[in-house]
Amino acid sequence: MKGRRAIKGKEGEEEVARFLRENGYDLLERNFRFSHKEVDIIARKEDIIVFVEVKLRDSERYGSGLEAVTEKKKRNIISVARYFMNKRKLDLNVRFDVASVEYSGIRYIPDAFRVKSVL
Repeated sequence: MKGRRAIKGKEGEEEVARFLRENGYDLLERNFRFSHKEVDIIARKEDIIVFVEVKLRDSERYGSGLEAVTEKKKRNIISVARYFMNKRKLDLNVRFDVASVEYSGIRYIPDAFRVKSVL
């Protein structure tokens, strides 16, 4: 069962990557890891580096994609963002988005959560 879910997850990430490219984003990284933490997609649009968490949703039974991003997951994404920005020596604006892949399409939530400073 987990293998099938992982395949669906990768398909969902591919849909979001396509959506981002079609909307003017440059994809920088996919499944970027730091320690045991991961960000699904890192993209750039103009002077903004966007860290995107992708959630697959078959229904609203367990909540929305945004609700599935727990406080712990947010901390992990922020940690990866800090590492990425420092490693690349980037001094750009940062945004954290969530993409919920649903049967009806992609529900994209820009600026889904905020942090005072990544650097």
